[in-house]
Amino acid sequence: MNYRREIDGLRSVAVIPVVLFHAGFQQFSGGFVGVDIFFVISGYLITSIIIAERDKGHFSLLKFYERRARRILPVLFFVILCCLPFAWAWMLPEQMASFGRSIIAVCLFGSNFLFWHESGGYFAAASEEQPLLHTWSLAVEEQYYMLFPLFVMLMWRFGRRALIAAIAAVALASLLLAQYGSVNFETANFYLPTTRAWELLAGSLCAFLLTGGKQFKSNILSLAGLAIIVFSIFGYDQTTPFPSLYALVPVLGAVLIILFAAQGTLTARLLSTRLIVGIGLISYSLYLWHQPVFAFARIRSITEPSLVLMSMLALASTGLAYLSWRFIETPFRTSGTARLLPTPARILSAGGIAGMLFIGIGFYGTSSNGLQFRLPQAALTALAEQEHHDPVMDTCLFDKGEASLPHPVRDCLTKHSVSSKTILIGDSHAGALGGEALRSFDAANLDLYVMAHSACVGFSGFYVSNPKYKLRCNPFFTGIEDYIRTSGMKTIILASRWSLYVDGSPFDNGEGGVESLQPTYVDLVDRLDEHAEQDDPARKARVLKQYVEDIWAYLESGHNVVLVYPIPEAGWNVPDIVAKTAMTGIGNLEFSTSYDRYQQRNGAVIAAFDAISHPNLFRVRPADHFCNSFLKDRCINSLNAEKVFYFDDDHPSDTGAKLVVPAILKAVQTIETRENGAVTATQ
Repeated sequence: MNYRREIDGLRSVAVIPVVLFHAGFQQFSGGFVGVDIFFVISGYLITSIIIAERDKGHFSLLKFYERRARRILPVLFFVILCCLPFAWAWMLPEQMASFGRSIIAVCLFGSNFLFWHESGGYFAAASEEQPLLHTWSLAVEEQYYMLFPLFVMLMWRFGRRALIAAIAAVALASLLLAQYGSVNFETANFYLPTTRAWELLAGSLCAFLLTGGKQFKSNILSLAGLAIIVFSIFGYDQTTPFPSLYALVPVLGAVLIILFAAQGTLTARLLSTRLIVGIGLISYSLYLWHQPVFAFARIRSITEPSLVLMSMLALASTGLAYLSWRFIETPFRTSGTARLLPTPARILSAGGIAGMLFIGIGFYGTSSNGLQFRLPQAALTALAEQEHHDPVMDTCLFDKGEASLPHPVRDCLTKHSVSSKTILIGDSHAGALGGEALRSFDAANLDLYVMAHSACVGFSGFYVSNPKYKLRCNPFFTGIEDYIRTSGMKTIILASRWSLYVDGSPFDNGEGGVESLQPTYVDLVDRLDEHAEQDDPARKARVLKQYVEDIWAYLESGHNVVLVYPIPEAGWNVPDIVAKTAMTGIGNLEFSTSYDRYQQRNGAVIAAFDAISHPNLFRVRPADHFCNSFLKDRCINSLNAEKVFYFDDDHPSDTGAKLVVPAILKAVQTIETRENGAVTATQ
């Protein structure tokens, strides 16, 4: 097989956007398509080698796997080895346990399956702190390398045409499955080899078209291929269903370049320049290095690192890539007697031994609770707040839209109660208050019933943009409202993340803390078919109007309403940043956010709630307790490791709930006193 400089240039076109995308440069919003280009190149090169050796009659599976081991394992293992001290020094226990699992999965060539099951998706914010996230694509390639040569050997006996037809049929089936999966199982669709195979097979088909040194030549088609790749890099973003028919654009671009960018074409000249080829030569090492470097920078930082820092780290990754290419990749791949581990048995045995050692390390990190003993006590104390939300959240916070619950659910009542005339309803913020509320009401000998549903504003008649919960909210709260009517309930406590559902945007505290949440907003069920957008002012207005109307409906039907205004959001994961600070010993453990930011975020909701005037309405303002009480013009997140007021980036911990629940209890006690007084006066 003749060396083609332009193919190394195409590697450069693939790797640079991936690196810049992961660095956070929004201009390269579709930079993830570089992986798809790599798949096409890989399929082309591997199949070309198989065809050439098959035609000469000396194709060997053992030699094939030896080449793959030399190409992939030495640098991969070296990068993992370099990650270990940084993981030890900087990772929180949960991160360390996850890192251990990823090491095991990488060594077993199954990291794509691990990240499919564990992650919230490739584009989730938490994924950016996974040092080995990018190895999912190596796993897909390895799975291809394991199966494709066997497939070729099996089908070759039927002739080349039959083999090409079979490859084309499998590729088409894989593409159609990817399109289906992009709608019906997005995360699995991204990671599974069955929905990526067509990209590798597209490269394989190119190899069959170019057998025997054949090369097509077309300036127009090769330039068109380069142009549509550039279009996908800058035109696609995280909302683009992927892989799907959209992936045909970068894949077709790579195919056109492989087929038609013969030497002498403008595209070949562009891709054959010294710098572009140089980056292409180190592209594998650069791909391996960039994600761990970026991930550990994010793990070490309290807030998202600046683009200036990420740019410097991208350059550092390039330097590391050159060194590992020069001193690890090349020696292991160079032929001749001086080659390291010169026989297939030696390289495969060494790879197996190294893999087992890393699997042992990964198992140790996973089975020992993330090596918690590394952390100072203050960090462990802060992280414990993540578990200090009450078990009530596991019992009384639902997420499946159960409309026919046998109300009341006994475990969601105060201990002494068999029923209750007071109910706390809402979303997960209501659930976060629920445990402390039940304890406080029980101590005051008052009845309380807690019912909440994740991602659902606490009224019927709404649907939510989150696909998981989209149609679950309405039946759940319809069932609760029916129970309120039939049970003679007197007091309703409403607590939800009101402003999120109006605005739709994750909370940004303006100081580097940006919530790890996809846009989440609600609209009315009778607008379900209208596909309103997040930023549609008409949608926001009708949602806010409906909030008010639903509150009025309770008031006018004779209920008392305790309205809990928006709870201040933090934006950053509070236990994590306190623990990170404790681990480094740099800075104090007191964190807060801007009160002005709270007002900006919640101004519209607060104004709408303030405009409601009714004698049966009682207001609880969490900002009065979180904000300005500890620090002027600030909303407190933590005072120290023992006083962490959130268990993530927006939900109050039990410590935080203790700031709000007394005001709720006081409002209900006022209602009870008033109603008992009215009964006495009547008697």
